[in-house]
Amino acid sequence: MLKEKTISLRTNAREEILLITDQVQSALSSLTKGDGICTIVTPHTTCAVSVNENADPDVPTDLTKALRAMIPNVSFRHGEGNSDAHLLSTIIGASLSWPYRGGSLILGTWQGIYFIELDGPRERKVTVYVAD
Repeated sequence: MLKEKTISLRTNAREEILLITDQVQSALSSLTKGDGICTIVTPHTTCAVSVNENADPDVPTDLTKALRAMIPNVSFRHGEGNSDAHLLSTIIGASLSWPYRGGSLILGTWQGIYFIELDGPRERKVTVYVAD
């Protein structure tokens, strides 16, 4: 049986990286106390989820600058003006699969789960799924 819990987020800038480890862990804990692999999904095409270092508060700012620098000098045809966000979402990915034990994420010492906004500010969602 598939169980799910959705997290609502509000971003405040066009490009913003939010640490969501605690929210994901809370959602996971409400779904299971067992062991397995959860799937973390954002159902949007202009944002992403990723795992990266969570110890240094400069990491999100540095990553945001680096992502902006990755955008090629391309004449995008998409009329909304957010093709750069679609491209970065494709590169980074809209989902993660991550192991858990006893209902707790198995993360490395410095790892955290990030929500990456690429076309905000907006209301966004992230859903945690487990098969039980």
